[in-house]
Amino acid sequence: MLSVPPFFLFIRTCLLALLLTSFSQNSFAVYFEYTPTLVESQKHMAALRLNQANVLIAAEISKHPDNIAAHYLLHYSEFFRVMVQQDAQLQESFARVNENALAKVASMADTDPRKRFLSASIHLQHAFVKGAFNNYLGAAWDFRTAYQLVEQNEKKFPSYLAHKKELGAITALIGTFPSQYMWIVNAVGLKGDLNKGLAIIKDYIARGSNEPLIEQQQAVVIYTLIQLNFGSDKKATWNFTKEHTKDYATNLMLCYVRSYVAGKCGENAIALQTLKQRPQDEAYETIHYLNYLMGTYLVHELDFSAAIWFKRYLTLSKTKSAQKDAYQKLSWISWLQNDTVKFKIYHDLMLKSSKNIGSENTLTNRDLALGIYPSRELLRARLLFDGGYLQQALQRLNGLNKSSLLSKFQELEYEYRYGRIFQEMNKPAMALEHYKTCLGFTQLNSYLIPNACLNLGLVYEQLHYPVLAITYYEKVLNYNGFDHENSIHQKAKAALERLK
Repeated sequence: MLSVPPFFLFIRTCLLALLLTSFSQNSFAVYFEYTPTLVESQKHMAALRLNQANVLIAAEISKHPDNIAAHYLLHYSEFFRVMVQQDAQLQESFARVNENALAKVASMADTDPRKRFLSASIHLQHAFVKGAFNNYLGAAWDFRTAYQLVEQNEKKFPSYLAHKKELGAITALIGTFPSQYMWIVNAVGLKGDLNKGLAIIKDYIARGSNEPLIEQQQAVVIYTLIQLNFGSDKKATWNFTKEHTKDYATNLMLCYVRSYVAGKCGENAIALQTLKQRPQDEAYETIHYLNYLMGTYLVHELDFSAAIWFKRYLTLSKTKSAQKDAYQKLSWISWLQNDTVKFKIYHDLMLKSSKNIGSENTLTNRDLALGIYPSRELLRARLLFDGGYLQQALQRLNGLNKSSLLSKFQELEYEYRYGRIFQEMNKPAMALEHYKTCLGFTQLNSYLIPNACLNLGLVYEQLHYPVLAITYYEKVLNYNGFDHENSIHQKAKAALERLK
């Protein structure tokens, strides 16, 4: 056997030591730090100045490629971009950023409480993106993974504040997935609780003054949208939003949220005023959907200059996610201006832009085939109601002779509009009467009927008759094959979770 000279043995030992040292350093070189550059990038990102944010993030990655905070914020920035643009073509590039961010976070030490939190946050953001483009199966898997990571972190680090935002969001949203995908999230044994989830997020907001800016703002946005879509108190939602979006004139994200929530909560004048004061410097993201919202809020006031904004949206937007609704509102404007030709043109364009004609348009088309056009007074009442102009909407209905209605569909809408107005006017007895009449139109397949049923549940819940409320919420789930089915079913399921 050949012996190794002592000199070479010494050299080999030194090389091995150097190799091990190098390997050790490379294995644990990754770190997470919000440097001054990354803190500044969050200010731009929070305001939707995403290009400026990305320039700073790119500089950090170039200088410190092992700083995971930079890769995480890049994911956040691209998440914001795809969500506000609603551009399906951005999904592919976002998926690459998502994969890279997850790989970077995976290299962190298991003893670091940030590891599971960051990974959960990334998975939850991807779930939101997939859900936005109707990929509910993929969304459910990411949602499930996010929950497992947060649950593990909660057990290991129960006092760790950062992951509470994700924990609250998942707890609140767990019951809102379409029923065909619930088995995926139910497999992890989590039961949804809307109120508990909202309480967790609200506690995070109250205690999170030292959390990163981007996480604080995202908690406010998540809380607002969950409360808006699945809560039962619009006034409370608007009051919360108003308090947390005071910087809307310089922060486009807060402007977007404030105008959207105001419009949904019947604060149409505030929604308009907010959009008119939105920041429009070229540094901010260009969001063509805001043109659609501007048109919507104007038409709620029966201001037909709204047509300009819908046309602007249709011309400039590449994705046209609200194309169908924009054409529909243009058809309504034409009809209210007594222009039958343009009404038919925009109505046909609306039908062509929709993959699914929908039960509501089927009923309208059936009426049109018989020469029955929409009731102008019902349409005016609807638009005024949607803007929160309740007294004006009621006056329109009161001035309408019911015998002038020309179809069963118009009779249904007449009862439904009265129910909605009286509900918002806090006249529950009258609202209940009209909603119950709606349920009698069993020969029609219209979302107005299950939505009337949903609102019966809401009225009884507010009157503190939980058993009756549950009865109607459960009845909602028996209706199938109507427009907005997923949304209405989700609200009914959230209400059942709230009460049960």
